[in-house]
Amino acid sequence: MIVEYRVLGPLEVLRNGAPVAVPAGRGRVLLATLLLRPNEFVPVDELVERVWDGAPPDPDRAHKTLQTVVLRLRQSLGEANCVRTSTRGYQAEVAPEQLDLLRFRLLAAQGAHGAALELWRGPVLANVRSDSLHAEDVPRLVEEHVLALERRIDADLARSTDVLVPELRSLVREHPLRETFWAQLMLALHRTGRQAEALAAYQEIRTLLADELGADPGPRLRQAQEQVLAGDVSATVLVPRQLPPVHPHFVGREAELGQLTEMLRARPGEPVLISAINGIGGVGKTVLAVRWAHQLADRFPDGQLYVNLRGFDLRAEPLDPVAAARDFLVALGVPAQGLPRSDDAVIAAYRSLLAQRRVLVLLDNARNVEQVRPLLPGGGGSLVLVTSRNRLSGLVVREGAQAVALDVMDEQVATDLLTGRIGAARVAAERDAVSRLVRRCAGLPLALGIVAARATYGDSLTALADELERERLGALDIDDPATGVGAVFSWSLRCVSESAARLFVTLGAHPGPDFTADAAASLAAVPPTTARRALDELVAGSLVARTGTGRFALHDLLRDYAAARFAELPGEQQTAAQRRMFDHYLHTALAANRCAEPRVVWTPLAPPSPEAVVLPVPDVPSARQWILREHRVLLGVLRDMAAAGADDLVWRLAYTMHLTMLREVLLTEIEAAELLGLEAARRRDDVFGVKRMHRALAGVNISKQDYPEAEVHLRAALRCEQEMGNVNGQADVSRGLAHVYEETGQPDRALRLLDSLYPRIAELDAYQRACFVGAYGRAHHQVGRLDRALELCLQAQALFAEISQGGEPAMPESNNIESIADIYADLGRYREAAEHYRAGIAVLRRMNHHLHIASGLVRLAKLSTTAGEPATAAELLTEALAVYERLDRPEAAEVRELLAALPEA
Repeated sequence: MIVEYRVLGPLEVLRNGAPVAVPAGRGRVLLATLLLRPNEFVPVDELVERVWDGAPPDPDRAHKTLQTVVLRLRQSLGEANCVRTSTRGYQAEVAPEQLDLLRFRLLAAQGAHGAALELWRGPVLANVRSDSLHAEDVPRLVEEHVLALERRIDADLARSTDVLVPELRSLVREHPLRETFWAQLMLALHRTGRQAEALAAYQEIRTLLADELGADPGPRLRQAQEQVLAGDVSATVLVPRQLPPVHPHFVGREAELGQLTEMLRARPGEPVLISAINGIGGVGKTVLAVRWAHQLADRFPDGQLYVNLRGFDLRAEPLDPVAAARDFLVALGVPAQGLPRSDDAVIAAYRSLLAQRRVLVLLDNARNVEQVRPLLPGGGGSLVLVTSRNRLSGLVVREGAQAVALDVMDEQVATDLLTGRIGAARVAAERDAVSRLVRRCAGLPLALGIVAARATYGDSLTALADELERERLGALDIDDPATGVGAVFSWSLRCVSESAARLFVTLGAHPGPDFTADAAASLAAVPPTTARRALDELVAGSLVARTGTGRFALHDLLRDYAAARFAELPGEQQTAAQRRMFDHYLHTALAANRCAEPRVVWTPLAPPSPEAVVLPVPDVPSARQWILREHRVLLGVLRDMAAAGADDLVWRLAYTMHLTMLREVLLTEIEAAELLGLEAARRRDDVFGVKRMHRALAGVNISKQDYPEAEVHLRAALRCEQEMGNVNGQADVSRGLAHVYEETGQPDRALRLLDSLYPRIAELDAYQRACFVGAYGRAHHQVGRLDRALELCLQAQALFAEISQGGEPAMPESNNIESIADIYADLGRYREAAEHYRAGIAVLRRMNHHLHIASGLVRLAKLSTTAGEPATAAELLTEALAVYERLDRPEAAEVRELLAALPEA
């Protein structure tokens, strides 16, 4: 039996995921009061005051009546009763995983503010009527919630600001005098290129504080104003804190902790690599590594990095170390658009950055030496901690790694772990049963944690040991047959509700590495609210874990067990569950694509399954954020789609990810996805899908500056468009080919290609016509036909103005403005050139394309130098240099040379 208590919203009690009726009136006030002070005895007199809302009857009668209230409450709760009595008063006795308030405080203390906030379901205790409760206790909880929200937004400001502005506008309306929210709103506006709005927000809160409080803005607001005025777009938080939370029931392992600490002490100032916290699955390697890493975190002021390398996940390939390095670079403050294009350059940039910092790097679940080596830092001062089921002897030999072997827990330590979870009294009362449980778990902390979670709810330990012994016979062992861990999993799954067990089994179809409640709901064909209750029950039973980002994950062994159980389902049930999962991800991704690329045309597709959850995507920032959050899952789903023969879905899902991953320079991942999509479309002989994949792959190769490969894909896409007779598509692909020719020094060839299509320009839609005319004008400029080039580019500008309708600008529009500026500069019309350079830069600022902004600034600076304005040129070059240096771009060297060559003003 699993019981949960919830106070972060309406008061709720759940038993095995099902609601338990809580009596209204005084019984509900009593339970709420006790749960707000968990595991603490509340004196009777204080409870009387609270239950009667400050107006109790005479003392003797009140105490007797309170006993009646307690009795009725216990009867209503039944097996879910948590109320205990002593001479000191009454107490709600709950384990940390049973009460949402305790879980919230633990997650917040560990810095996992997003996950903590997801536990809130609405106004605190909204269904409990008590003026004193809402006046005295609830405001303190609301303040805890707001503080966690402020800290979560601070962390989000370090990563992305696109989606924060609407949320912060709502928060400043809800909390009009909360200066932190106003400061965060100013920074979010500023970093999305809306400086005027940021300063207007400052004036608004300044006036509000003066009118309401007679006060001036505090330090946080003043600092935000200074950042906006100075044009500083650096993030508030640049130090990554990626370590997972410390396990709340860590016991033993003192010898291993001491060994790790001694290794660090023996090599002061040197990079230390402790390769093998090694041992079998479920032995507690990650828990030990995370515990020790938290103890040392203060020694590494530049941050702590963490990645699960998924070396032993049977459902997916191990994580590419280049992908891990790319994520680390972003966490360390390198904007995605500034990441190097090649794999070798990514690793080099990562090592160079760590050589300048003191960072702790935890590489969890490494498969082999080859997966770890690229992620070793390039200089002294940092610590790398690796966990693996393998010994990784090559690191010991070549890199001087230190090895720590982790064995199973002995009987005493295992007993201590259970004692910490279920209490010394129960352990002392049933020592024989405890010994049997410990032996059956074979000293594995993972199995012991599951048994402890099952025992927390009061069942006889002897009965549990008997059940587990029976379950062992015929149980499925999914790791070492000697451990019997499969029996623990099977037995534990029998102890949760049927709906939770069914959902757990369907999770065996999920590719990982983590998932949301909506994905789980789709797999299990239940509403999201039902899925969340089931997941809460599975978390309480230690079968599923919450991540620091509010998502859910399975331990490798539990994932393997779930997959094995899923494989036992009838084939039609497996197919249906997998199809619902495909529909959840694909149709949500399609919604994101329609939002981000409203002009994209799709061929017909069957509607999603009614039981699949398709999420709404309200705006472009939300679309990009969803793709980024889910991209590792989506890559796994793509592989599963291909393995299941769902070829019509594969290429569609691959394309929905294209623009966002290209923008974030996730080139290796999106190229692999689109190659899968191309193979799938070819198997279906789907000309439209083949064309779309070739066009997307061309974009990836252009970003990689692999122009010969881009040309191969563009020519293949053009043949498809010609076969389909799609003149819009032919124009789009021809523009891409012309760009490749221009970049490879073949401007005449680019112009001839566009010449051949120009007679059909009337057949193009308005957007493609504007794009084509702009590209045609640029091609004329490349061969020196300036007058015709200017005529065409001005035509394109007028066409873009007709169709823009105030929406987000497209890259072709920005390119066309830049072309006009270049042409004016070559014609010696410097004033018009400067106006268009500035207009183009303004468009790019709206789009947050920092690299292109820097390029535009350099062009404008060169023009200013030619026009005899060195002071203006110096200002522009200084801003461009800051961008290039922040992005670690080679263009910075040219800008320094230009600055050095400027005449003195």
